[in-house]
Amino acid sequence: MGTAMPVDEHPNKAAFLQRVREALGRSEPLLHMPDHPTLKSALPRQEEKVRTVRARVEVSRARNIKRLAETATEASWYVHGPVAAEDAADVVAEIATGLRAKRVVRSSEDVFRRVNVDGALRRSGISATVLASGRSRDRSTLKALAFEADLGITGVTYAIAETGTCVVTPRKGVARLTSLAPPAYIALVEADQVLGSMDDYFALTRLAHQKSRGRVPTYVNFISGPSRTADIEQTLTIGVHGPGVVHMVLIA
Repeated sequence: MGTAMPVDEHPNKAAFLQRVREALGRSEPLLHMPDHPTLKSALPRQEEKVRTVRARVEVSRARNIKRLAETATEASWYVHGPVAAEDAADVVAEIATGLRAKRVVRSSEDVFRRVNVDGALRRSGISATVLASGRSRDRSTLKALAFEADLGITGVTYAIAETGTCVVTPRKGVARLTSLAPPAYIALVEADQVLGSMDDYFALTRLAHQKSRGRVPTYVNFISGPSRTADIEQTLTIGVHGPGVVHMVLIA
């Protein structure tokens, strides 16, 4: 058997690199790395950008919420509201009853302190299990609960008016399977979580990543309506790899 030639000595290396340079629009080899801004120098610029985004979102809040309801409906969400926080729990209970849900799982987030989902479900004869890792339940138990559930309920990190998308990122009390495993899902969206566009979201997220010194989330769920799957024959199927029915409750 022959011996592989080192890449640096390969006769086609120069020709290959020349083709790469031409594709990049360069005539000569890049001998020195460009002077990119450091994280420290880029941070103030990103902070200023985020201040602009937040100011725009604040001024456009009512318009963004209205647009979110429209784009989410177009993406096959069932949109409810905006409703007051004290009424949102009853809306959730009505949805669960309409779905004939018997087993419900939810995340553990601040929104559930303001919206008494458990109480409203209990009055409808439905109990909810909180999916959060703890001493009494291991991962396999949590996974089984998620896949056995009829309905999952979570808050969101952000909602994007431009696309009708709910963004769910990992944080304490949020298990990814809550929004992915059950056949039906409810997203609780508060008014101050609604952004105008994906550009707004990425500006906020980039600043958060810069301040966290590069520690990024293990995953991000972008939920833009029910799960859609298409095979090679372009036959669209709903609900194969995620919830087939999704509800969005907008909380004023």
